[in-house]
Amino acid sequence: MALVSQLFSTNLFSHLTEVLAVSVVFLSIVWLWLQHHYSYWKRQNVPYIKPLPLFGNFKNVITWDVDICAHFQNLYNHKNAIDQPVVGLFMFNKPCLLVRDLEIVKSVLIKDFNKFSNRFAASDPHSDSLGANNLFFAKNPKWKEIRVKLTPVFTSGKMKQMFPLVEEVGRELDKYLSSLPIDPETNAIMKEVKDLNTLFTTDVIATVAYGIRANSMINPDGDFRTNGKRIFEFTRRRAFEFTAMFFMPSIVKLFGFKVFSKDTTNFLRETINYVISERIKSGTTRNDLIDILVNFRKEAEASKDKNHFILEGDCLVAQAAIFFSAGFETSSSAMSFSLYELARHPKLQERLREEIREAFQSNNGVITYDIIKDMKFLHNVVQEVLRFYPPLPFLDRTCTLKEGEEGFSLNPYCDFAVPNGMPVYIPIHSLHMDPKYFPNPKKFDPDRFAPENKHLVNLNAYLPFGTGPHNCIGERFGLLQAKIGLIYFLKNHRVTPCEKSFSEMKLNPRALIIQSDGGIYCNLVRDPLL
Repeated sequence: MALVSQLFSTNLFSHLTEVLAVSVVFLSIVWLWLQHHYSYWKRQNVPYIKPLPLFGNFKNVITWDVDICAHFQNLYNHKNAIDQPVVGLFMFNKPCLLVRDLEIVKSVLIKDFNKFSNRFAASDPHSDSLGANNLFFAKNPKWKEIRVKLTPVFTSGKMKQMFPLVEEVGRELDKYLSSLPIDPETNAIMKEVKDLNTLFTTDVIATVAYGIRANSMINPDGDFRTNGKRIFEFTRRRAFEFTAMFFMPSIVKLFGFKVFSKDTTNFLRETINYVISERIKSGTTRNDLIDILVNFRKEAEASKDKNHFILEGDCLVAQAAIFFSAGFETSSSAMSFSLYELARHPKLQERLREEIREAFQSNNGVITYDIIKDMKFLHNVVQEVLRFYPPLPFLDRTCTLKEGEEGFSLNPYCDFAVPNGMPVYIPIHSLHMDPKYFPNPKKFDPDRFAPENKHLVNLNAYLPFGTGPHNCIGERFGLLQAKIGLIYFLKNHRVTPCEKSFSEMKLNPRALIIQSDGGIYCNLVRDPLL
């Protein structure tokens, strides 16, 4: 018996030794592989920021330790990145580049656009057709055809045609604000202004794009507002979904992540398909997004290509869906950050309100499209707000080369050729905050955009809407919507800081589309201009 026990102990010890030896060898191989893999930029002789194993340089993106602006700012200002045209990073285990030099930015976004026409961000076309097939996420050549077809919606002529619809909702905003009960002693009321502004932009998008009166200010719990809120409500799951789509698209399909939730997808699909079918039945035209989509479908049906992508299920709905979501969120954010900064800078607010007063008085109390175009200080205020708070504070592109084509050379700025499939990031917010391009960048100063001061700034570094062929198609509309909203918000009210106002803006670390952390609160003081 003792002999059996001794043999068993010997065999067990031998087995454990073998397991330990195999484990050591395996871990050694893994360690050596990680050492080799994460030395990529060192081997390429490209300046780089030392990564963490597995997380690379994007740990904060997953843990939400800092907001996305601060994350890219930390990379942009890292001691290894300063004065470098590009800096090598690892997005988890994938090598990527952060671009700091404006000439390379220009190459990626404009001059060599054909090699960087696709975003790295992606959704799964099989499980998320609304997310993957819209203009934002679509890849070439599908992206190019959609872009060409949708461009007519956003010409200056179309903006002029849309103006009366937007202005009407602006008057409704003024009426709504004037109906709010004001404390008679202070002549003010404390409100979270982002929510107020989103009611306005939701109604604008509904009427301008779809020909529907959403009446969000009358019914803030209506379908349009409820579903819009879901899209950009950065719960832990939603935050991880967006993070995956922008930085880890390879896992999106695995986890079934979607741009729009199931309920929002159903709402948008039913609503937009209904509006399109009714427009086709009636034969009426409104020169809006729905008309463009109807014509898009007719052209595809008339073409010889019966497998044309536009005839695939949700492709038309996807364009209307992204216009709805991006349209209400970005403009309401611009309005809200504007009010926050104006509350902190009362002299600038009075200058703006005086310009608004003069605009109304110049045309018997009626605002026109041309009058808004001439409101220079309003334009400068919005520009400065977008410098501080660009809606998406970074741009992502991926190098896409033809078969047999060599990597994209960064000479003479860097002795490196960007290989096919490598992500490239342009840190918009960091460029906006670089004193080389915008002196005293942390000072809120709309006058830096005045014609007499433009020689003091480098507008090539100003990219709140991107630039080049893949710039934001809705730039004109977004600016018009935000300006009309601010005009009518400030017509009978001014804003002042309240007890819940931030002394310095805190951004939500979970949000990639930047948001304040906890809302933007101001006192609304009733103070009619006319």
